[in-house]
Amino acid sequence: MNTHAATAPDGAGRASLRTSPRATVVVPCFNGEEFVASAVERLLRQTAPARIVVVDDGSSDGSADVARALADVHDSVEAIVLPRNGGVAAAREAAVAAASGEFVWFIDIDDEWPDDALERMIGAADRYDADVVCAAAAVVAPGRATRMLQSSASPRVLAARSALAELLTGELTGHLWNKLFRRKLVARVPFTRIAQHSDQAIVAQALAEATRVAVVPGTVYTYRLREGSIIRSNPRRAEALRVLGDVVGDAAERVGLRGGVEHRYYEARYLHLSGFKDATSGAYPAADARALLADVRSRMSPAHVRSLLRKGDARRAALYTAGWAWPALLRRLLDRPGARL
Repeated sequence: MNTHAATAPDGAGRASLRTSPRATVVVPCFNGEEFVASAVERLLRQTAPARIVVVDDGSSDGSADVARALADVHDSVEAIVLPRNGGVAAAREAAVAAASGEFVWFIDIDDEWPDDALERMIGAADRYDADVVCAAAAVVAPGRATRMLQSSASPRVLAARSALAELLTGELTGHLWNKLFRRKLVARVPFTRIAQHSDQAIVAQALAEATRVAVVPGTVYTYRLREGSIIRSNPRRAEALRVLGDVVGDAAERVGLRGGVEHRYYEARYLHLSGFKDATSGAYPAADARALLADVRSRMSPAHVRSLLRKGDARRAALYTAGWAWPALLRRLLDRPGARL
């Protein structure tokens, strides 16, 4: 039985799982009883053998029992049951600590992927001697056209500085699930405990640590954006954005990008505009909302506007200027149906 609690000593009885598969698939689960068995069964169909580590993050439903049952049946599956809910970053960190093989792939249990996704990413890692492989993904949302992420017409190999610059400007995305990471690299990355955007923090830190990053064609993942998901539920994000800004800023510092055009563009596009939308979302008491808005506006600058214009992002430059000078106008613009940052 490949099951242990987070407090149990690591090691005994699992040596056979640590020898052959080249990759570990990390499967965090919180109250996902209806999805976890299907996700594992589909991962077992991967054309590249993998070790599958399911981490139950203190679920209140039957997720832990399902994970244990899967571990009983399949030698390649391990269940880790955390005693309390610590968030997806903590669950992923526990899985990486228990991982084996050369590579780690992070998935979400309610999404989809082709049966050869892992094989293709491992092949790219071998071909380009890459620490991180970035492939394309599709985003499917109710009532919307499918949106492609990080689609590349031809392969390219980037050093850490160039890869992080592309993350800062949005050419590479901050999602984990369309990427393969060398295990030794991702094991060095702190798993930042924030309620939102922890994926982006991990990706930024991993890219800054990488020697070679391969960006390859081909879709390896379909992300299904469901009603009620954390992205659609509009929680308060101010603290997460603050911590994320620190993490990404430190990563940019390590590769010599801090304060440059790409970093300013990221701050303007992602931190400031998102912070403005959060502050005016109605999720905070009026006094807190005013304080958050004042804080965001205090960090805006002409250099940020110039970075948006230099990157050819005239639409966001206009939104940014409106928010800086006329906050009420930007709020009205963002309240319009279909408005996007």
